[in-house]
Amino acid sequence: MNDFDETESITSVRYRRRMERLAVLGVVGLLLAALAAPHGFHALAQRKADPVPLPPPLKPSPAGEFRGFSLQLHSNDPNIPFEQYVEEIAQTGANTIGLSLAAFQENASSSSLFVEYRKVPSLKRLEGLVRLARRRKLRVVMMPIVLLENPGPGDWRGRINPPKPDKWWADYESYILRYARVAETSGVEVFVVGSELVSLEDQTDRWRALIAKVRKVFSGILCYSANWDHYRDIEWWSDLDVVGMTSYHDLVGDKKPTLDVLRASFKPIKQKILAWQKEIGRPILFTEVGWPSQQGCAKEPWNYYGSKVPDVETQAKCFQAFFETWRQEKAVAGVLIWEWRNHPNQEGGPKDTSYIPRGKKPTMKAIQDYFRSPGAWDHRLPTTRPTTLPTTRPATLPASRPANP
Repeated sequence: MNDFDETESITSVRYRRRMERLAVLGVVGLLLAALAAPHGFHALAQRKADPVPLPPPLKPSPAGEFRGFSLQLHSNDPNIPFEQYVEEIAQTGANTIGLSLAAFQENASSSSLFVEYRKVPSLKRLEGLVRLARRRKLRVVMMPIVLLENPGPGDWRGRINPPKPDKWWADYESYILRYARVAETSGVEVFVVGSELVSLEDQTDRWRALIAKVRKVFSGILCYSANWDHYRDIEWWSDLDVVGMTSYHDLVGDKKPTLDVLRASFKPIKQKILAWQKEIGRPILFTEVGWPSQQGCAKEPWNYYGSKVPDVETQAKCFQAFFETWRQEKAVAGVLIWEWRNHPNQEGGPKDTSYIPRGKKPTMKAIQDYFRSPGAWDHRLPTTRPTTLPTTRPATLPASRPANP
């Protein structure tokens, strides 16, 4: 192409070329100045971007099973420092991170499911978070969930009943396959095909068809996260590698939440789960284990809006009783703590009533003691996950509580 067209004079071209040369010299000058600076160009480029320095991560849990925190990725806002939260989880000594994403529907009677792109990180950022976690020696579990934008009385995802089931399942399949592909390219170890969809769990043929399609695009471990009180009736556990379940049991009834009461409450729960697990023949991954640090948490751990009165001591006792019950149990593939903070406003601390354990809550010591303790597994679950990460993304992708009801 010519440097100028018929409407541009030779004089103006000469002037433009001279200005271009001056611009190039200016850039070169800036580069030389940066290199001459005490820390070179890197310091100049990073002056604004450097995050608050963190101490080195603790050594990851020596246990073979998954031990870590869940992180809700609930926004596309670049100012929410999800990368920092991954780093913070690595500081705790966890060896695993669970990444929770959401698709939405209007209410439990809607037939349309959609990804709200303002409420989920971009695919590029999501892949980056997975790769960052792996660099920090964290194994990654990805769990897409469904949330209701305007739930009616008693609505939550466990009661979804779409009037046009074919439409709903087509949307759900697109949603799950979208993130299964991202999980494959970024190196996720466990992919969860669904969470707490109680009213839809009897549709065995649809679940088996979906799982078969996911296996064509994801080569890692597959799991489903059942509600704590509805894991027995699922007929398609054999299609999966791991049984996932939450742990939001009532541990006290009308009793006071002493440590002895909590320990005693877990005994029959454990006996029932293990007896059932022997029949299923799949290891158990506790996908959500958490108690909000508020009064009543031992009775209704799923009810994070139940009280505004903090109770960090009971939260810590619940975790201690849980760990004492399940530590060294070979039927358990791992535990994901619900949850780590996902927003700058979530500081935690003694007056906080949320699930997050940070901020000098006694719960954090119980969790880290568990992370450091030896496990019952001296091996990992078998997986075909490649040891070398792919360097490219797929060419095309189809268009918390506990995760909030």
